Amino acid sequence: MEKTDRRVRKTLQALSDALVDLILEKGYDSITIKEITDRADVAHATFYRHYRDKHELLRRKLGEIVGEIEGLTREPTLQDAEGYLIFKHAEENSTLYRILLGSQGTLEVRKWLQDRMAANTLRTCQSLYQPNSLVPPQVAAHHIAGSLLLLIEWWLNQAMPYPPHQMAKIYERLIVSATLNAVQLESDMA
Repeated sequence: MEKTDRRVRKTLQALSDALVDLILEKGYDSITIKEITDRADVAHATFYRHYRDKHELLRRKLGEIVGEIEGLTREPTLQDAEGYLIFKHAEENSTLYRILLGSQGTLEVRKWLQDRMAANTLRTCQSLYQPNSLVPPQVAAHHIAGSLLLLIEWWLNQAMPYPPHQMAKIYERLIVSATLNAVQLESDMA
């Protein structure tokens, strides 16, 4: 039984690696399943035994990284340590982050990730919210999550010019502190 499981895992990993390599070479949209199976050196039928199409393969591959990101943002503290862990994770998995944040075919996964991150951040925003504040907690949480993803994308596209600990401080000051302060301010539209 374990041999079969190991072979299946090896096949799934080969398909996943082939997809990542091909995306980096030619972009997601132009990749065919035949190219993926040729690169992975597996039969066409083997691909369909595990996946409906290349979108499902990409979703599962990115699902792994999304699960890790979600784990890093699960705590509602929004402190430097969390920011550092996220940027360190992005540095260590930069290829997958580039695909997640830069490919047209991943829009649905990015949206799902941003929604999950916002849901985790919402607890902190609600705890600081003042009833007469102009910025509702839901808006603040989505702003923090979306801005973090954009900041990571920029950082990767610039070849990571600053170390993860510095990016964590930038994220905290530029995005988190500013947004949470806005949640606490009274509306001047009264």
